[in-house]
Amino acid sequence: MNKVQINKIRMLGAIDKLFDDNSALIAENDALVTAHQKLKTGIGIIDDNRQVQEADNSGLTKGKRRLKADLIKSILKITGGLQAYSTAKKDLDLKTKSSYTTSDLRNSPDPTLSDIGKLMRKLADPFKTELTKYSVADSDFEEIDRLLVAFKSAIPKKRVASSFSKVSTSNIGDEIEAMITLLKDEIDSLMLPYQFTQPDFYKAYKNARLIVGYTGPKPKTDRTNKKAKPLDQPEKEKEQEKERGREKETER
Repeated sequence: MNKVQINKIRMLGAIDKLFDDNSALIAENDALVTAHQKLKTGIGIIDDNRQVQEADNSGLTKGKRRLKADLIKSILKITGGLQAYSTAKKDLDLKTKSSYTTSDLRNSPDPTLSDIGKLMRKLADPFKTELTKYSVADSDFEEIDRLLVAFKSAIPKKRVASSFSKVSTSNIGDEIEAMITLLKDEIDSLMLPYQFTQPDFYKAYKNARLIVGYTGPKPKTDRTNKKAKPLDQPEKEKEQEKERGREKETER
């Protein structure tokens, strides 16, 4: 959401609050009451979409990172057992197929890593009994099965969350513009009679209607290293003239 949208949302909120605070003044104006309800509904839609847009999805990323690290560790335990077993049995084909380094796995895209995990699990299955000699227990097979299911499920979640955020951003923009149109086409005109019957209320509305410029946090300025402003040429000449006058007084 950009600064222009933030400014407009603040303006819409100010008008909504003004109408709430002065509900008695507009109670008999059915058209204005209806327009105010439309404004409230629009603000509610904007707020709902802002919550989706501003939701912290970092937890999804952190969770998937932990899963990925655990899955890599589990794969390496299986491949380590296969490497040891294939070396002992002089099975070059099995050794080649199970040859993966930590770097290989870390640099693999998530879907590829998932596929490698499934492949290694399937490759090791016929040797489950033999691999116990190489510190690969039944619990390790159960663990990699669990991690593969969890990791596969986690892959699309971040993507879905990002898609929802993008849709919400679009929805916010559309709803803001709909509310601005509501103000221009309905509420501004419905408020005109109040400039004569309730001038203070009308003035407050006009003030609320202004879109005050929000520019975001201002950068801090360093006041400790300010240089004195140099004298411009006329002031410099005056100082020189005074100095010459003081020198003449001294000579006398």
